[in-house]
Amino acid sequence: MVTASLGSVADRILNRVPDVPATVSGALVAILDEERLYMEQYTGQTVGSVGIAEKYQPALTSLGIARVLDLMQLEGIDATSVTLGDFTVQKGAGDSLSSASERYRKDAMEKMRALGTNIRFTRIIGG
Repeated sequence: MVTASLGSVADRILNRVPDVPATVSGALVAILDEERLYMEQYTGQTVGSVGIAEKYQPALTSLGIARVLDLMQLEGIDATSVTLGDFTVQKGAGDSLSSASERYRKDAMEKMRALGTNIRFTRIIGG
């Protein structure tokens, strides 16, 4: 089983998303840590920032890509096209960064649902 750290997930994202501005890439590990915490809250499972198990990496990567694209849009990046794996959106076909971000966020949510959630029950005794 191959584990990863937030830094290695950040490198994977920077390799997949072109033209990430320095203001976003410089904060990417902190951004991923926020997404990791969100994933922990959503699933009820401990993910950790180092030694991230292989089963959590795809969801964390998709969450990170969606967040990076959102931040690039906030910064006003004028991307002519966005290519992420097999998915390409050309400028003029709608808001390319927003469309790609929405698609990656949906992908991340599907992956997190597949991980399942831990449910805790509490019994209250008293009257």
